Order: sequence, then structure tokens, then C-alpha cells
Amino acid sequence: MKEIRYNTRFLVQLSIFLIVLLTACGFALAYTQYSVSKDATNCRACHGDFRSSPYISLKDGQSWGDDLHDVHRNNMLTGECDTCHASGRFPVFLDSSNGGFTLDPISCIGCHGRAADATSGTSGTGVGLRQHHYRAGQTVCLSCHADSDPAAVTPVSEATLPPYYRTGDPNYPDMPSDPCNPNLTEEQYAASTLGLDNDGDNVYDMLDTDCSGVAATPGESSALALQPLLVTAFDSAGGTMTLSYESGCSSTDHNLEWGALGAVGTYGYNAQTADECGIGIGGTYVWSYPATPTDIFFLIVGNDGSAEGSLGLDSSAGERPENTGGICDFTQSLGDRCD
Repeated sequence: MKEIRYNTRFLVQLSIFLIVLLTACGFALAYTQYSVSKDATNCRACHGDFRSSPYISLKDGQSWGDDLHDVHRNNMLTGECDTCHASGRFPVFLDSSNGGFTLDPISCIGCHGRAADATSGTSGTGVGLRQHHYRAGQTVCLSCHADSDPAAVTPVSEATLPPYYRTGDPNYPDMPSDPCNPNLTEEQYAASTLGLDNDGDNVYDMLDTDCSGVAATPGESSALALQPLLVTAFDSAGGTMTLSYESGCSSTDHNLEWGALGAVGTYGYNAQTADECGIGIGGTYVWSYPATPTDIFFLIVGNDGSAEGSLGLDSSAGERPENTGGICDFTQSLGDRCD
């Protein structure tokens, strides 16, 4: 995470020009299909055209070398179409299809959901996927699914098999087989460096304690591979600024650390107030910033209720020091960090 530095007097002068950008990924409807009419809506608004090549992963920035459609169809499904498609091929529904040779007619949630999370029929099976998006700051699913908030429901473990995962099926010899991805081959395709985050906690593969048995401590929030820490709105009259960030893996909450800009070289943090403690994992926070000093820097750091994660690296590639004097400070633990 890069620390953000601000002159709040300058922001006051320019606040009337600030435009809050509402991304195409965030309109308030939950989705039943990948796109509405083969356009930049629903899942496609963020993940792009399913047939556009090459696909670039939003998580690790790697090129798949092919489009999403052909990697799914040719690599995983050996050329078979009905696992994902219903009659007419479009629209592609997220939980309904014709079904494959030996696969139920449940389309995307066959790999991106777990039957053990179901509450009724296919309802609830995608809770891990929804919570992964929630932790990434995309909370649109909340408009229909309360379980999108990790505080509402705990999904079954990362190690739980999605319905389509299997080994030894001659119809699908290259189907994903193990959500823990221990050999980096059971859940990885194309150039991706990660498998899926099946339980939505932002911890992947064998780094997840569900798979390794080793409890992982929080990773860095808004790290280079995640969405950056940004100021998305500024209200000079109300004395607030809206921050966006992405939760690090294994984080169950976040605190905000700040200090005078003149002390950024030594990371001289100011004492926290309750306003900077427990800001959640939702990816946005409206901060009542301090009136003084007018020049400040600030960071967001994740915790799991007992240990604090990384605050990122400084300009010398060393770990930034923790704030040991804050009222909501946790002891930093980097030895078993999940990232």
C-alpha cells in the first residue's frame, strides 16, 4: 500500500471541482447472468467480454493467453458446451444450464460455488464468491444477498469441493480437482498464479489455514496486486473524505493510521481516536479527518482481531513500522502472513 499524503487546505480550495466516479462495476442490482445483452453489464462490466482474447486476470494481472470462453470450454470441459449453456446459448445464466455429460445443470456455480453452503436449492451456494467480491470493495451483491457481508455468514472451508470438481471422470480429465491447489495444477489454468478463493476470505490455495492447518496472519491491505488506497470524495464543509481500499487476506477488520506529513519520513503516527478504529472490511470508509495538522499522510492496516498485518513497504523496500501508541493497535505479526 502506498501512503496517501494530503494538504487539506488545498483540498478545501479544490473540493468544488471534485467529481466522484461511480465505476461501471457498482450499480445496485444482483446478477442472474454474465451480461444483460452481450454488453458491459453485470459480471462483464468488470471481467470483460468472455470471448475477448487474451483475458487479463483482475487478481494477479497475468495474461491467460486466450479468452475466458475457450479456456473454460476447451481446457476444463474438453469442448463440451451444455455444462454452461442453456438452449440458444445466450444468455448464460450463473446457476442454470442444460448440464454436461455427468455434470448437473447449474452452470457457473458448479465451480464458483459449493453445495454445502446452500440454504435452499442453489440459493447460498455462491456465498464464497460474493464475499470475495465484498472484500474487494464490490458490494453490489448485497442488494439481494445479505450473506455477501462476511459478518453475516461464514462459508464452509476452502477445502470443500465445488460440485463440478472431480478426478477420474473420462468425460472431463482436466476438470479442477482440489480447491487447495497443493501442486499448483489442480485449480490453475493458463498463466494464472492463483487458484480460486472459494470461501471468500481473500486467502488462496495452501495459504488458507483450511488447507494448510497453519493459521495465517493478515496480509497487506491495498497491496500492489489489490485495489489501491484512494480518496474518492472530499467534503470540506463536513470535514470528511471518503476512502476506498481492498482488504488484505485474512483480515477481519481494519484500522486507519495517520500522522503529520512532516513526520512521514520516520512514520510518526498521531494518536488514534475511536473514529479510526474498526473501519470494517467493506472497502470504503468515510473518515472525519483531523482539522490539524493540515498536511497529513495516512494508511489502512488489516487485523484479524488479535494480530495486525503489514503496512506495506517504504521507499527503501523495508517494512513500514507499526503504530505502537494507537488506542486500537494490535501487535504486528508478519511471520505467517497469508500473502
